Amino acid sequence: MKNTFKLMIAVGATLLLAACGNNIQPSKTSYGQHGLVAILKGSASGAKTVSYKADDESGKVTIHGGTYAITLPVDDKTQTVKLTAGNASKSVKIKAAQTLGDYKTSAAKYNQAIVGMALPKDVQKLAGTVRTYNKQKMATMSVPERMAAMQQIQTVQNAMKQATVATKDQQLPATAKAGITQIAKVGQVKVRANVAESGKLIGYAVIVPTKAMKNKTESQKFGLTLGLLGNSVGVNTKKVMKQFQKQTKGQNKSQTTIKTIKNNGVKFNIGFSTSDLYIYITK
Repeated sequence: MKNTFKLMIAVGATLLLAACGNNIQPSKTSYGQHGLVAILKGSASGAKTVSYKADDESGKVTIHGGTYAITLPVDDKTQTVKLTAGNASKSVKIKAAQTLGDYKTSAAKYNQAIVGMALPKDVQKLAGTVRTYNKQKMATMSVPERMAAMQQIQTVQNAMKQATVATKDQQLPATAKAGITQIAKVGQVKVRANVAESGKLIGYAVIVPTKAMKNKTESQKFGLTLGLLGNSVGVNTKKVMKQFQKQTKGQNKSQTTIKTIKNNGVKFNIGFSTSDLYIYITK
């Protein structure tokens, strides 16, 4: 009985010491947006990993040198994340991000532009004329004029159908899964989107190898993709591209970021790794 009592005391003391040895200290109590994500950092001891549990995600990361870093997608609502290292735990917040509107709306505008550019030049011009044909205008036409207008409308509709099929691989998906997913690959240019559960668009990430920018064809694909994405969220594409070219031209090799470009309330944050160029389009 005495031995059993001593064993219980020993076990209890061991557990107490283990609990005292566990510690986790986040660097902040609330984290903001960094591109499409929030980066939760801090120190931890007494364990090999830090576990995390957010509203929609959970997992764990390894502790290196007494510190940890966790990357989680931001959302359009505030998130609470519970962090655990052994028996120690803390809760932190991820601030709600501003959105760029509905993802479906942005994708539809992007795809409409892709299809429009695939139309023959004469049909593009005709499409501009057809867009002016409202009910009021059609009502003032003579019968021959109305018949001609109907024929023009049919011509444009047929061409649009053909162009839609021909450019299917270049279009964005009409809907996207919640979280961060790759939604397009144009040549070597990758496009990722962070979409909230509500369907709101948190932002886009455009990623391209820096060496690809030296290739004229790949550089054009990058410019076109970036421009159309910007246009789909209400940006003046020409102004943004002009600023982008000006800043990257003067960039030195040691820089990993350049000044944020802003247009119509939309931010373009640009960064470089050893191999890739990253552009984040967010609010």
